[in-house]
Amino acid sequence: MSTTQDTSRSDARPAAELVSEALAEHPGSTAAELAAFAKLGQSTVSKALASMEAAGAASRDVAAPVAGRRLAARWNPATRIQPSERKTVSPAGSTPVSDSGDVAGRLRPGQLGTLVLEYLLAHQEQEWSPTAVGKALGRSTGAVANALAKFAASGDAVLTSETPRRYRIVTT
Repeated sequence: MSTTQDTSRSDARPAAELVSEALAEHPGSTAAELAAFAKLGQSTVSKALASMEAAGAASRDVAAPVAGRRLAARWNPATRIQPSERKTVSPAGSTPVSDSGDVAGRLRPGQLGTLVLEYLLAHQEQEWSPTAVGKALGRSTGAVANALAKFAASGDAVLTSETPRRYRIVTT
């Protein structure tokens, strides 16, 4: 017995418009749920959502894995954040918040480097390992290590210890 979903529709409007409407009516839905609401294929909806995210019209909330399984992203209409409301790292350095306000989402290219640099600036009195910075920012230790190595190569940070690797921001 087949459990295929009827995705036929009589509405001739563009898929992006239908996805946008479904997202506005059902915020916090997965791509599969939005596909059912819009009566479109999941692939079509996923592509439309990716385009909307790139254009700043939608945002994706990615939950932490549960029992090793990745959960489906939840989508919401984007809310425009005023520049005065933008945050990067809390003063304590413990909560990562991207410029888009998305705590657990993906960062744009180069944004991790900015977070790492701002963290080091906020804590210039100490030397930091990639593990400590990664945990404080809630980001991959390997990605943080790569960013720190680039900053050391460019002279923005200095490697203060080879084993264990520790870095400090260069202040002028």
